[in-house]
Amino acid sequence: MSIKIIEWQDADREGLRELYLQFPYPPYFGSPIVNDRLQAYRFRCVQRAAEASPGALLAAVNEGRLFCAAQLRRTAHISDHFGIEVANIANEAFACDNAAGNTLVFIELIRSLRERAAKGGVAFITATAASQAHQWIRALEENGFRYADGFRHVTASIEEDYSTFLRNDLVMRDPVESDFHEIAYSYAHMPFPNHLLYEPEFDKGKVISLYVKRYREVHAGLGKVFVAEWEGQFAGALNGIIDHDIKCELGIAVNHLSQGLIVHPRAAGKGVALALIACRNPWYREHGLKYGYFGSNMNNLPMIRGLEKMQTRHAGIEISMIVCLKDRLS
Repeated sequence: MSIKIIEWQDADREGLRELYLQFPYPPYFGSPIVNDRLQAYRFRCVQRAAEASPGALLAAVNEGRLFCAAQLRRTAHISDHFGIEVANIANEAFACDNAAGNTLVFIELIRSLRERAAKGGVAFITATAASQAHQWIRALEENGFRYADGFRHVTASIEEDYSTFLRNDLVMRDPVESDFHEIAYSYAHMPFPNHLLYEPEFDKGKVISLYVKRYREVHAGLGKVFVAEWEGQFAGALNGIIDHDIKCELGIAVNHLSQGLIVHPRAAGKGVALALIACRNPWYREHGLKYGYFGSNMNNLPMIRGLEKMQTRHAGIEISMIVCLKDRLS
């Protein structure tokens, strides 16, 4: 083998385009949302990222063939919030023909990204991968990444009628200021998935404040926050967000991949989560969505079963991985 790691800009442009357009695990993978236009859009986004951050994107070539490419991207909202440098492996695309030599090439690319991260003072690198991408996952493991979390994606037509999941004892309304305090309380007293919670450097209270900040951003104009009230008290909240960039550039309405759903402990087990999703569906329909793309943490069996009751269809399982590059912080 003759593996070479090169700058993204130095790779064959047509080879890169083909690699990205044929990549089977882009954002929204496993759903009818993915089409040629969305794939081409993603490639343009990666091109812009490469132009904006020279040296952050690398590609791997073996025997003259382009096998994979990816970016080491600073996770600004986490790094700035915690004062700990965190980066993620982003904008990746890799060969998925399961050829025997793929893993060795992938290992070298990820090793190079890890080395750049270490030189840049990064403490943690995170990555996500479709569970089917076993060769890419093996390459992450060989570079010290370990399993952190799992998420099951599902998809459903926005034309689905979810009215049966609405409840007469729940009032759906817009948020008020006190709701954000209730959201923080809910996250503090209900289990919620975030792999940073397993790392001692990341305080749970500060993790929760990031979630609350997200709800505030959505309410301020990023989208719409749906609030459920039960017996006159806050019962849960759900974000609805349209991906602004995709809508502007392609004229296609898709929900943002980062949403947010929380149920207050006083209302646990009362169907609040499904009622909130049912309430959000007409809003998505009004904004031109054809399919929703959402899901649940792999450990949240009640939510997985609930989404199955809503006739959602399996899109794929995505796993999160993490590696610590520094000695444990005091």
